[in-house]
Amino acid sequence: MTHPYQPIDCSLYDYFEMACLFHYQVRLELADSDIIEGRCLDTQITPDKSEWLLLEISPTQRMSIRLDQIRRMTAITPGARFTTIAC
Repeated sequence: MTHPYQPIDCSLYDYFEMACLFHYQVRLELADSDIIEGRCLDTQITPDKSEWLLLEISPTQRMSIRLDQIRRMTAITPGARFTTIAC
């Protein structure tokens, strides 16, 4: 990533935390138009203060996505406490 991290709104961060707490399966629409699906595992803050979402894409693959690159998160898990969040 070449551009500086832009912190996300705290209320949005709460949804990422909830998705990780309950290990929701989600669909993420990214700023570059990519779509990624995976199970939310954890949020991380790096030494440069950027915030990341750790996803399990498959049993053998994990991926970290910088939160300011996520444009929409949709919970795929049935009965999730939210449906779609525009970021």
